[in-house]
Amino acid sequence: MPKNKLYLLILAFALVGYSWIILNHYLFKMNKPTLNVCLFRKVTGIPCPSCGITHAVLSITKGNFRQAVDENILGFPATLMLVIFPGWILIDLVRKKESFYRSYFWMESFLRKKWVAWSALVFLLANWGWNLYRNC
Repeated sequence: MPKNKLYLLILAFALVGYSWIILNHYLFKMNKPTLNVCLFRKVTGIPCPSCGITHAVLSITKGNFRQAVDENILGFPATLMLVIFPGWILIDLVRKKESFYRSYFWMESFLRKKWVAWSALVFLLANWGWNLYRNC
């Protein structure tokens, strides 16, 4: 994928992520139910491995780290990506560098290693188990 396309895609996803978090933050403040768009949960009735990430990110922004862990541990990497990736890309664009682009491909090749992929799968399944336990 060309650098500009990757950067645009990640910045667009970050913008959507920020918008989603802000929308849910204001719904929560107004004592209205936050939005649930998990198609997996709507079809099966059980939470997916990523259910609760929005609540976890909201908890992290309020400094409630224990609650964020209870909601979904994946909220921590999601928050880091929402904070770090757009800033890193903007710095690359200003400085006319490709450090994020090179790091992206390094990470992609790292994640393709069997032991890393299997470890990530086990972690995601354990996280899913936690979501099921917490919501049942």
